[in-house]
Amino acid sequence: LNCKMARFTEGLDAIPHISERNKAGQSSLPLKYEFSRPFFLELTKEQFDASKDHGQRIILTPNNVSRMPWHAGYAETINSGKSIYVNEDQASINVTSLMVNEPDKDTPTQIPYVMYGIFDGHAGTGAAVMAVHTLHKHVKEKLNSVKHFLVQEEAEVIAEDDPGLGCITEPIPKELLVMGALEESFVEMDEQIRAERSTFLIKGGCTAIVALFLQNKLYIANAGDCRAVLLLNNMTKLHEMSMDFTPETDRQRLQKLAYLQPQLLGRYFGRLEYQRRLRKKDIGHRVLYRDRHMKGWAYRTITEEDVNQVPMIIGHGKRARLMATIGTTRGFGDHDLEAPGGQFIKPLLTPVPEVRVWDLESVEHKSDDILIFASDGLWERLTNEEAHECCKNALSLFPDNEELYTNIAKELVSAARGVFGKKGWRTTKEQSASCDDITCFVIPLNQFLVPPPPGCLGESFDHLGDSLDPIKYSSGTVFNDTGLVGDSNQKSN
Repeated sequence: LNCKMARFTEGLDAIPHISERNKAGQSSLPLKYEFSRPFFLELTKEQFDASKDHGQRIILTPNNVSRMPWHAGYAETINSGKSIYVNEDQASINVTSLMVNEPDKDTPTQIPYVMYGIFDGHAGTGAAVMAVHTLHKHVKEKLNSVKHFLVQEEAEVIAEDDPGLGCITEPIPKELLVMGALEESFVEMDEQIRAERSTFLIKGGCTAIVALFLQNKLYIANAGDCRAVLLLNNMTKLHEMSMDFTPETDRQRLQKLAYLQPQLLGRYFGRLEYQRRLRKKDIGHRVLYRDRHMKGWAYRTITEEDVNQVPMIIGHGKRARLMATIGTTRGFGDHDLEAPGGQFIKPLLTPVPEVRVWDLESVEHKSDDILIFASDGLWERLTNEEAHECCKNALSLFPDNEELYTNIAKELVSAARGVFGKKGWRTTKEQSASCDDITCFVIPLNQFLVPPPPGCLGESFDHLGDSLDPIKYSSGTVFNDTGLVGDSNQKSN
């Protein structure tokens, strides 16, 4: 093991693939949900079989674009061989309503909303498939708990009073209630995977990003390295709606958690980040480092213990890894994921999303104001600016009809995937193309005032039958401002 750990400090080539503990009898567990491609693609068997071809990497788009909510665009392609015959990305669309009974009205008030989701799986499809079938139920359950506030005309509502103390609670903006519903839904989704993985086969983990259109607001909830970007004002303005959560960007949260609970790192890892790899000759000398409280760098005198520990964060950019194992720090699943040395990584990961809000009434949106919403397979090869330029070019190539946004999504996926040649998959600039699964939505912002028509894909007619047991899936996990701290339902390992 010591030789293996030494290789981690010598270079990134020794970083292993994600591995999970092979529990006895785990492989014999049944699947709760069968693997499939997104229902709104409406694929034929021939198309489904062709989608597995890593050599061709065909780009799939919905067979019936006219039934997509607001004619939203969608495109996807499989990886170049990372996971045999399987695209580990999943995507969802949910069109439904909250029904609110008000005392002064004979009929329930309807609050329609549309939710799009992308779930980027790793080390298996189990968590992503579970999320695509279940997260929307958690979201609806939480929105139902605050729906009586959402129908109020005021932008801010009084959620609770405490007349016994003679105090009046400060008004709460309604958007904070929606943000809280999304945050709680993500946590309970992860808890459901934890609770059911002993009953069903749920392999791996996934990052998750959701776009919720509700009451003239767009909410982006992101846990992982998928990304959402708005293109506005005749394609002249770019506005980021998410950040990528990687070991680098989430460093201070991870280091703070490791400081509070050093046992999470085990014997072989240390929480400090150094400006360069340490060597034995550095003992007694000063080297630049960063800790939980620092955005900048400072000097530290190196000890023998420092040299013998592997930094908990290794590498940079897309090659950054947490405990030499995983390249993302937020999402669902990964409950059995281990680092070299047998330490469980899950306590350092968190399902808690960052939620950002865009007021759809803040500007008068045109047909070319769009949301690009994609997995990291797209963003590892396209910068925000390159995606912006690709969309502008697509607008000049394709007519403004119901297939416009699908064509834009297809162009984005094609730009990241590239074409196959003598040097493998290459972009038009002859650079290495994305070898990952790629999933992309392109959603217009100018139609949010018009609910999707009846019969659109993703529409739910069941307003009562999709609830969840709040006791069964309430989280036993304790959270604070550092993220995941401990699980009251699990024994320590």
